[in-house]
Amino acid sequence: MEGSVKEKLLTAARALFSEKGFDRTSVREIAGAAGANAASVSYYFGGKEGLYRAVLEEIWGELERHFGKSMPENRPPMERIEGFVRGLFAFHAANPSLIRFINRELADPTPCFETVIVPHVERIAGILKSSISESVAGGDLREGTDPAVAALLLASMSNYVFLVGPVARRVILDPERSLEGLPEAILTVFRKGVACREA
Repeated sequence: MEGSVKEKLLTAARALFSEKGFDRTSVREIAGAAGANAASVSYYFGGKEGLYRAVLEEIWGELERHFGKSMPENRPPMERIEGFVRGLFAFHAANPSLIRFINRELADPTPCFETVIVPHVERIAGILKSSISESVAGGDLREGTDPAVAALLLASMSNYVFLVGPVARRVILDPERSLEGLPEAILTVFRKGVACREA
């Protein structure tokens, strides 16, 4: 019974925080959506911030496990880079409301930003940057490629369409176009570039 109440609170909080953000979501709303007593939030999580932290840890833990499968350390570095792009698209496609949650936290950080978000992003970005460095050293990527800048570009390209959603689909992409081929298009631009001549 205890586990089910705790899980219901986490599920309700995840949906409400994603929709409304931390400040605009009340403990009473979360408890009501979970069919629990408002005091249970303090009992299980020490309050609203503790519950928010638990939800963020749950989400980022899922994301890290997802990347552990899509870019395992025992694969060649270029495969890990490709796994990052494909994996990020797959994660966002399977969890459409989470991008709002993550973006809200990045745009308007809570106290959890430093303690939860930064360590998780550092781990994932570290794997991506080291994969890029290894690919440069192995001759798969151009010599002189800055791993940090390349990682930032890959993450930006892979997140953008989900961050701006309908605007990207309507204004930049053809609205009828499937996103299915977009990871491969991003990887092609990343691997080959778009310039025909040296600048």
